[in-house]
Amino acid sequence: MNQRLFIIGNGFDLHHGIPSRYSDFGRYVEQKDPTVHRLIREYLFVDKDFWNEFEDRLASFDSDAVIDYAENFLVSYGADDWSDADHHNFEYEIEQIVEGIATKLRKHFADWVRGLPIPVADTSLNVRCVDQYALFLSFNYTPTLQSLYNVPEHNVLHIHGCSRNTNDEIVLGHGWEQQNEEMLSRHVDESTDTRVAGGYRLIDDYFAATFKPTIKIIERHKLFFASLRNVSEVWVLGHSLSEVDISYFDEVLAHINPSTSWTISHYNNLFEMQSRFSQLGVSDGNVRFADLGQL
Repeated sequence: MNQRLFIIGNGFDLHHGIPSRYSDFGRYVEQKDPTVHRLIREYLFVDKDFWNEFEDRLASFDSDAVIDYAENFLVSYGADDWSDADHHNFEYEIEQIVEGIATKLRKHFADWVRGLPIPVADTSLNVRCVDQYALFLSFNYTPTLQSLYNVPEHNVLHIHGCSRNTNDEIVLGHGWEQQNEEMLSRHVDESTDTRVAGGYRLIDDYFAATFKPTIKIIERHKLFFASLRNVSEVWVLGHSLSEVDISYFDEVLAHINPSTSWTISHYNNLFEMQSRFSQLGVSDGNVRFADLGQL
């Protein structure tokens, strides 16, 4: 039995008029929590491409800048104006920065996602190739497929959580896994100021907290990936093929037949999509690229 698999990315929601760009989220944070927005500007690598690469940029956390700032609160034990509060100020300042970006920012993201509006059905915007009886691997948090295309809930795997399900974790994170030799805490020894040691651990915790655990997520959904053995067509709609999600595509490839055909949508970025997809090793003869609006 032949089966279709649709891999759905944010471009699919944008096609339907849902304001789901990371830049939309950036404006939401700026209004909702100016303090967190300031922390983003000060301690992540923000440039003109920042919101296009938001998840990846969570790994650009500037540890040196954080430590330089917190050292203003690292009072010498021999200082004339020493107080008991000085035991904690260095770590406290680092904790406020880490909590702001690693915890509060992600909570704001979950709240924002759950508030995204699903538009009224408009058949003029429908992507004609969508088969409601196919399998769907959705990287979107919204129930667009279910609401606008009547896709049964059990046909859709929201790999990073669904805004409709209040119990779902909304997964957000970068793909850079910090190695032991890269951790600040490995520099801690018996001569290290305990306050500095605590600050180092907090920064290491930041990278762990903002890391997207794709291996664990894939393992959690191994039955879904195992069910792809009969897939003969894969349609990638609105996904940017970003590096942080490539492991999922590798897992799909590990379970489908090498002769499976692929259709990849693009939006004013054909060369970039071709370049990114070529890294997956699929035969050129099995791939075609098309504008999402034409599918």
